[in-house]
Amino acid sequence: MKAKRFIFGLLACVTLLAVSCEPNNTAEEDDLYEVGVDKKKLKAM
Repeated sequence: MKAKRFIFGLLACVTLLAVSCEPNNTAEEDDLYEVGVDKKKLKAM
């Protein structure tokens, strides 16, 4: 039973480390939202 807990804990730590070391490119992903909307192309209802 102790071995299962140890292996589970070790896998959880490895998983958290692998996910946290992923590169964070949120600034590059925000370019799509910073384009904006041309108000001249909007139609009034």
